[in-house]
Amino acid sequence: MFTNLTYLHIGLQDICRYLPSTTCYSSSIAHLNVRVRDFGDCLSLLDERLSQLLTFIVEVDYIYNTSMIINYTVQYFKSQKFYLIKKGFSLISFRQTIEYDNQIVPCLRQMSQLEKYALSLIVRCRTSFIDGTHLVNDILSKMSYLHTFIFNIITYNVRMDEELLPTPDDVKRALIQREYNVNCYTDYSAFNNGQCHIYSLPFAMDRMYTHSSKFHGDLSLTVRYLYVQDFVRPFEHDFCWRISRDFPLLNNLTIFNIAKQTKNLIHQQDEQASSIIEFSHLMTLCLYGCYINYVTQFLLDFNTHLPCLNTLYIKYEDLVIVTDNFTNNAARSNCSRLQHIIFGSMSMVCPEEFHHYFPLLL
Repeated sequence: MFTNLTYLHIGLQDICRYLPSTTCYSSSIAHLNVRVRDFGDCLSLLDERLSQLLTFIVEVDYIYNTSMIINYTVQYFKSQKFYLIKKGFSLISFRQTIEYDNQIVPCLRQMSQLEKYALSLIVRCRTSFIDGTHLVNDILSKMSYLHTFIFNIITYNVRMDEELLPTPDDVKRALIQREYNVNCYTDYSAFNNGQCHIYSLPFAMDRMYTHSSKFHGDLSLTVRYLYVQDFVRPFEHDFCWRISRDFPLLNNLTIFNIAKQTKNLIHQQDEQASSIIEFSHLMTLCLYGCYINYVTQFLLDFNTHLPCLNTLYIKYEDLVIVTDNFTNNAARSNCSRLQHIIFGSMSMVCPEEFHHYFPLLL
């Protein structure tokens, strides 16, 4: 027990990721920032041991349905311990969940004293989108003291007919009427049905996930990690350009798209330098889940300039092809500062040309 501790931030290192809720406590803690394994751990922190808690920031790795979580949910809903959070609450989870309505919404409805609230979730298999009307009527209307609401919510795998897909204006309307600055896109495919991504502006979080090429971006100086995926449509050159423009301080980018780009970029080698995309601060690039021409898009210097690239996740065979067996000078510039190349679980014995091509590898 720490009797005078008022601020506790447990970082993201592996050794701190799954602390049991009873490991330590201090009744004087006013600000708690922690990462927990599941939503049950999150709920278990809300008891009398944290009676002075003002702000609770929690990243939850998994939000799923277990008997432990059901027991916590029943126990804490009945005792209404959510009033312990008096000022601010941030709930962040980057893994998909189907438990939004069963677990998250009932918690949020009890936090009536909140002044600041942040929510970042990826939710699937609802019967409708998480839109402005839902957020206003089911959550925000219960928070009479709220003055700041920051959100980034993806809803996908929503079964609906394409002709019934709500427009972005439909999704935003209720929030705009309450003078929130918000943007969104809606999308539809036979593969994953309806999809909606709604987020507050200016975007104030450090990570952004997007699941569609319809994402049109918005300038953010806070985002450092970006994950973009689309299972149906390709990310063309202009989409990559928008990313570089709207996330100028990005240092970690993951691309997941197996749809081939439809525009051939090779001919751009002799075009103006203005067509070259630059990620000035990008240090880590993951291209594991990509069609090979995304490797061409990002590694060849007449398409993209990566002056700080340090770590690359890529399939070995793609790297061999794009670098022409480690002889292509067009990729040498972006690859010359690489210190780490990760090919996956398989052990590779690379030829001598590989080590000459990547002289700084550790």
